[in-house]
Amino acid sequence: MTTYRVVVTREGSNWLADVPELEGSQTYATSLTALDRYVREVIVLGADLPDEAIGSLSIEYVYELDDELVNEAAAARRERENLAQREAQLKERTQRLAQQLTTSGYSARDAGPLLGISHQRVSQVASGQEEAPTAAARAARRRARGGARRQATSNRGDRTSA
Repeated sequence: MTTYRVVVTREGSNWLADVPELEGSQTYATSLTALDRYVREVIVLGADLPDEAIGSLSIEYVYELDDELVNEAAAARRERENLAQREAQLKERTQRLAQQLTTSGYSARDAGPLLGISHQRVSQVASGQEEAPTAAARAARRRARGGARRQATSNRGDRTSA
């Protein structure tokens, strides 16, 4: 997949974008969210891609600004992208090792400490099950269940007799 490099600058209240690989491919917007949408449209048009490609484009934004805060934020974004990529690689490696350990005769209870995960998680990843819910997702479910319980409890007191 081609990664398109997009150079972003700022002029007044507008964000300007240039796609150097595609001659004449520039656009502007008043917000970065809108700019991303317009950049994707410009790339699809400039590279003569099908409209369906708009959501799957690989874009590398390079911010050329004299604003240290924006540069630091862009660096944090790049770090986050790198971390997500390393996390995906680690997930695949953990799944492969969990499968290899369990098929080699190690129990899930022994494989867990070796991999630094619970024995339950070893069983999940070794069998190829979906990823375990994040802590935030588990907390949201607990809050939802708690809210439903509170609602059910409060409804009991709302009954009136005829």
